[in-house]
Amino acid sequence: MDLAKKIMGLLRSQGQNGWIILALLCYLPLACAQNDEPTSDDDLQSKEVSGTISGTVTDEDGNVYPGVQITISKGNETSNQATDSEGKFQFSTKSIGMHSTMIELPLSTEAVSSAKVSIDVMENQDSKVDFDILPQSVKAHLNLGSVQLLEEIVDKNGNSPTAPNEPLYAANIFDQPLGLLTAIKAPDGHHVTLAEFKKAKGNLRVHCNGDKAFVNVTLEGMIPNGTYTFWLAYLNKTRKVGENIDFMNDFVYRTNPPVGASNGTENIAVADANGVINRVLEHDSCILTDEVALVIPILYHINGETFGGGHVPDPEEMVHMLAYFQ
Repeated sequence: MDLAKKIMGLLRSQGQNGWIILALLCYLPLACAQNDEPTSDDDLQSKEVSGTISGTVTDEDGNVYPGVQITISKGNETSNQATDSEGKFQFSTKSIGMHSTMIELPLSTEAVSSAKVSIDVMENQDSKVDFDILPQSVKAHLNLGSVQLLEEIVDKNGNSPTAPNEPLYAANIFDQPLGLLTAIKAPDGHHVTLAEFKKAKGNLRVHCNGDKAFVNVTLEGMIPNGTYTFWLAYLNKTRKVGENIDFMNDFVYRTNPPVGASNGTENIAVADANGVINRVLEHDSCILTDEVALVIPILYHINGETFGGGHVPDPEEMVHMLAYFQ
């Protein structure tokens, strides 16, 4: 209080100049507050300046991939989106500066360079990030031994076959009577043996281009002149080769759709006289990004007949090979 009285006395002694000084002292704090500009990086970010991140997902041949999940992140800021039918994506960022851009790779593909890229986002500018991927050949595994589904391939007593010259049977696993055995015969009428069955080998390679998938089938050692069909067994979780598959809970669809047209007219391939199958099947979606995982069963039709896109009668077919896309 004494200090305040002394200041007021001093100002009065200065006459009119004193009151001018007082007015300036009162005004200066206000002026300083009004001119207090943000200087830190955090203050600059509060202005919500933004930019964009865009790009395309393609393979080595320039094919584009729809439905691929892309994630961008910066600190606690995270955004996700899927590529469109032209394989493109575009994000509007909430801030500028370094962002991480990551791709969730389509099934059975690899990133040519990196699946995660850091990009510096500039104010009101578009930052480009393109991802190059490489589809991988997937081995077709025999439906036998540890890979076999529900013990379908058996000997005449319903047991797992072991002897090379043992004739094979297909057990009913879905249709009544369960366990019914059907002799697996070739188109020329001879009974297929374990040694013949085990000759089958090869791979499948899938690439997409827009809303289409192309399944390149390269198989040998198949049953000569045998009729085969290819199906899309989508899974809601990944399964390793030989790992148990729960038919009631792991499949996305109760009835697996055929590769190609839904009526099952485009998923058929016939082996030549040497048991070779070389052909390309097409499907009207990118099967590498449709679901979490995929198994393509390769069915042999014992009597040479196919049954469209619906249920295939147990006594008429057996699964010869399986290709896992994970």
